[in-house]
Amino acid sequence: MRTSLRIATALAVASISLLGCQPNHDASPTGLETPAAANPSKSAGSPQEDAVLAALADYKQAVLDSDVGALDRIWADDYTFINPQGAIANKAQRLANFSSGNTNIDIIDSEREVTVRVYGDMAIVQNLSTLHGHFQGVPTDTDLRGTFLFLHRAGRWQLVMNQLTSVVPSP
Repeated sequence: MRTSLRIATALAVASISLLGCQPNHDASPTGLETPAAANPSKSAGSPQEDAVLAALADYKQAVLDSDVGALDRIWADDYTFINPQGAIANKAQRLANFSSGNTNIDIIDSEREVTVRVYGDMAIVQNLSTLHGHFQGVPTDTDLRGTFLFLHRAGRWQLVMNQLTSVVPSP
């Protein structure tokens, strides 16, 4: 119950924060686009932001490697994923997808528009990436906007929720 309340609070804070944001804001440790946006491997500014970006990089590598053991450690027990089609999956379902090979990401490139917002022991990361691979056996080569909610637990950042939204090319 407490975790659900914290997640709901984090999502509410994120929603309120995003209402006033315009794309491509300049850097700010208060939550707008960080200097790491141009290159996620560079420092975001604060140690917390750097740690969150490192956790995201570990997650990206685990996804690319289909490393189910690493994903099991990275995802919280109450992890929720919302896929680009709007379907919801829990941790067990996502681990089964990676174990079976139904989800297989070959390349995540062209990462851009990276933002990091840290609220105490909660952090929200947003980005835009191009993914190349397979979802449910169907090849994909698409731009996806991602939102990632991390909680700092037991001395590390753990992924509690993420959502990927397909970006439709402008006409």
